[in-house]
Amino acid sequence: MSAATATYTQAPNAPAYPGNAPAKPKSLALAALIVGICAFVIGWIPWLGLLLGVAAVALSIFALVKHQSKVMGIFGLVLGSLGMLTGLVMTIGFMNVVTAPARPVAAASPAAEAVEPPATQEPEPPAEEPVAEESAPSQPAAEPAAPSADGSAEHPYPQPYVAVGLFGGEKYSLTGRIVDANAGGLVNDWNQFNSPAPSGFKYVVVELTMTGIDADGVEPSLAEWDLSLATAEGNQYSSESVVFGDGMPQMWEGPTLYPGNSFTGYTAYVVPETAQSFMLHDNGNYISF
Repeated sequence: MSAATATYTQAPNAPAYPGNAPAKPKSLALAALIVGICAFVIGWIPWLGLLLGVAAVALSIFALVKHQSKVMGIFGLVLGSLGMLTGLVMTIGFMNVVTAPARPVAAASPAAEAVEPPATQEPEPPAEEPVAEESAPSQPAAEPAAPSADGSAEHPYPQPYVAVGLFGGEKYSLTGRIVDANAGGLVNDWNQFNSPAPSGFKYVVVELTMTGIDADGVEPSLAEWDLSLATAEGNQYSSESVVFGDGMPQMWEGPTLYPGNSFTGYTAYVVPETAQSFMLHDNGNYISF
């Protein structure tokens, strides 16, 4: 009798051993992070920074929805949001500058236009005997026409001035005056924690009166962004942070100004000690005090 051959088969219910789980895709998250970094770095460029910021935010949201790398997605979202906000601010400012109407050129002085032409001398009748000629009265020389104000350092605009700054636009008119052109002692007396001016420089304190002309209202703090103090040479100096004396509010403390509402505040500048003559400067235009 022949022996039966044994056949070995796998048990029907034997457990299967799973292989390694596939790695989660991260292409969207990586793209969101890269675009977010680009938006954050060049967000100051109008339009381009805004578009990159929007793209980074959109890619980050898609990456998080697809359950890709959470770290990359969150970093891309944060950087893209910052780039988008920066790009939005710079784009709005750029459009304000591009669309701002040109400043009208001031009319020539009426006194210059009213110069009378020299009178014509009538011929004398002939005489039999020579008569000594009488010298005609000399006509006064015509005064040269006064140069027109064009907003340059040589011919600044007069006050009141309608601001056309980067952020303010044509939203308020402004007048100003120099309170003290050598205010180092005043600044020190107002508050002991006020920093002294650097060596070779001095404080100049200016009073600004701002009047709203926009129906939507305008904040007096815009003057801190729009305006700077300029010397006779055209050099410009930004405002400095100091604590003023009692009854001297700063521009950022003023209320929203609607048409006809005014606010008077103070600001300080640090300029070279040798500077004696000053103007206000607003986005390429000079304004006389």
